[in-house]
Amino acid sequence: MVPDFVALYAVVIVLFSLIYFSFASIPFLFVGFDVPEVSRLFRGLFNSHFWIVGVTGLVAAAVFAASGRMAFTVEMLLLAAAAIAARGRVLQLIDSQQTAWQSGDAAAMRRMRLIHWSGMLANIVIIAAVARSVSFIL
Repeated sequence: MVPDFVALYAVVIVLFSLIYFSFASIPFLFVGFDVPEVSRLFRGLFNSHFWIVGVTGLVAAAVFAASGRMAFTVEMLLLAAAAIAARGRVLQLIDSQQTAWQSGDAAAMRRMRLIHWSGMLANIVIIAAVARSVSFIL
């Protein structure tokens, strides 16, 4: 049996990775995606975010499984699976918008901004859900 504080630390680490993405994505609100370096950095941010959330979710699931808390284990497994599954689709959307913009589609940057806002909103909802579950650990 794993002590309660270890499970709490696991959730804090997951929350940290989610909150980091929220703060790291804010500067992209102030720059245009028409600069190639910004677009590559934006894609890299999403790529690393999904990998980090997936890995920390799996580690947290293992900690919760070792502590015998199956509901939290399932929650963290779902978070990790969703992050890993969404990674491919979101990166594909970003790549297609970058290609469309390079081909002359002026609306591609608007769609890229929509991907950005959608990612930020989804992340905030996930942060709220995970933060709400912290009270059930203790």
